[in-house]
Amino acid sequence: MTAMRRPGAVYIAFEVFPRRKGASTHIATMVRALAARHAPVLLLSCGHGEMPAFQVEGDIVIRRHKMHYRNMLSRALDFGRFVYETLGGLERPPALGVFRDPWGGLPFIEALPGSPAVFEVNALPSWELAYRYPALRSNFALQAKIEDMERACLRHARCCITVSALTRDTLAAGGVPLERIEVIPNAAAGHFFSPGPGPNPIPDLASGRWFGYFGSLHPWQGVDLLVEAWARVAEDFPDVRLLVIHNGRKPSVAGLRRLIRLRKLKERVLLQAPLPPRTLSAILPGLEFSCAPLRETARNVVQGCCPIKIVESLAAGVPVLGANLRVVRDLYTHEREGLWVEPDEPRAWANAIARMLAAPGLRRVMSGAARALARDAFTRGASFARLDALFEKACSGGTVWPGP
Repeated sequence: MTAMRRPGAVYIAFEVFPRRKGASTHIATMVRALAARHAPVLLLSCGHGEMPAFQVEGDIVIRRHKMHYRNMLSRALDFGRFVYETLGGLERPPALGVFRDPWGGLPFIEALPGSPAVFEVNALPSWELAYRYPALRSNFALQAKIEDMERACLRHARCCITVSALTRDTLAAGGVPLERIEVIPNAAAGHFFSPGPGPNPIPDLASGRWFGYFGSLHPWQGVDLLVEAWARVAEDFPDVRLLVIHNGRKPSVAGLRRLIRLRKLKERVLLQAPLPPRTLSAILPGLEFSCAPLRETARNVVQGCCPIKIVESLAAGVPVLGANLRVVRDLYTHEREGLWVEPDEPRAWANAIARMLAAPGLRRVMSGAARALARDAFTRGASFARLDALFEKACSGGTVWPGP
């Protein structure tokens, strides 16, 4: 309990942690980097089901707020109260706080005024809510309140971290000084570079040829486009199947199954429920290439992102077909580690899939280039070093603590 009341650093995420999704991978990387110099770290997150409300993992203490509201804003406000009350009960302030959103950021600022903070901006609610919840687009008063919360967090934070140069530029266009924004791309865990033997939950993967997609089934990911493209050329490659490892909700999975049946691909596409990262890393080398068919939406061309699926694929030596968008172009080079394919164009994607399947020599060359690039740019060691330097810079001004 002492570690919970006297943390060296606090990390706040309005996310269920852990989950089999890219956000959890990124959170784990950030928390471990914090713990390298500011242990013990108090991680405040959401939880559900059988997840414990209090958990100790070495020098990381996790406190989860388990909620059951269906309304997202109700969950966010309740999480904020949980953060405020938890931080208000600390015996001393942490050396540093890191938060991912205003739902946790504003309570940090109010509970620990003057404490140094880093705002990790992967997305701002004012950017994201409009396409997650379209009905909110016309609620201008709510939008203005959310933007006020974001501005307060951006003003208070000594620096911002983002995984994408596009996100950096969007923040700068909104008035955040460029010198206060650090771009640190997502990193791949070591087991993606050197996967060990492990259980294979997909026996069919040992036979035939496969290419794949892994990630969420949100509309902006473009998995439906990938299926449409595969339907155009599948007959030309009868020994090839598409593997989709998803973390989608039941309605999204049901919709994708309907599309697969409609396109007569039931025997040519395998849908697989989420896999643990180590299992995924053992399976990836069995794919001839992976796909990131991002749609040309505001989320991908304004907000920005650094798809962990691309980084992990490169680390495993698996070439990537990615949408020809800036967030993809920033990660690898066309014709070297993979191909860029025009977004939202099934014919272009069908041609790219056919080209990769028909060119084993090209895939081998790209595989070696992908591994080399990932070792240079996307290791956790390199990411930790940059994060450590940034955290120390944020702490350099000292901590102002007005007392309990």
